[in-house]
Amino acid sequence: MSAVSLVKSSAAKAPDRSEGLLELLRFYAAHEGEFGRAGALLKYGRFFPHVNERPKGLRIGPMGLCYCNCTRARYPYLAYDPVPFHYAEGYALDSELGIPFEHAWLVDVNGRAVDLTWTDTKNAVYFGVTFSDAFVYQAMKETGLFGILPSVALQKTLFANSAAFKATLWKPSLPGLPSGRLRQA
Repeated sequence: MSAVSLVKSSAAKAPDRSEGLLELLRFYAAHEGEFGRAGALLKYGRFFPHVNERPKGLRIGPMGLCYCNCTRARYPYLAYDPVPFHYAEGYALDSELGIPFEHAWLVDVNGRAVDLTWTDTKNAVYFGVTFSDAFVYQAMKETGLFGILPSVALQKTLFANSAAFKATLWKPSLPGLPSGRLRQA
């Protein structure tokens, strides 16, 4: 499926207040060529409800450093089996402001976003994908930078085609969905 065909796709359903975020991604996808960041998010992304309370041990980091905040916060948990938090990127929207931002967050085993940058997430909407631990490590080692989707150095690798992007995801059979039992928030 090409990015242009995703413009009218109903594959990604949105909560009412975040349809604008999907419209923005559809607009970007229509202008990025065969397969790119917006097309990948539309094809493999999902909405993540946010946690009501940040888990103990996870602290808010500096504004503007979401990729770094989330990557560093996961270090102590990488030896756990299963890993309790997965790394996610995509777009976050404060529905009161109505402005979507490229953003990173963690996802808990119940599929909820844990924001380690924004202090007020009451009206936030998160749409994106979770990446595999191995790929996050490989990307950081290869680029020396935090962040995956905005990394210029990773563009050819990530968006060579749909299969290349899918191979970087945590659970490709359930796009963006972390392992573990899902419960209502």
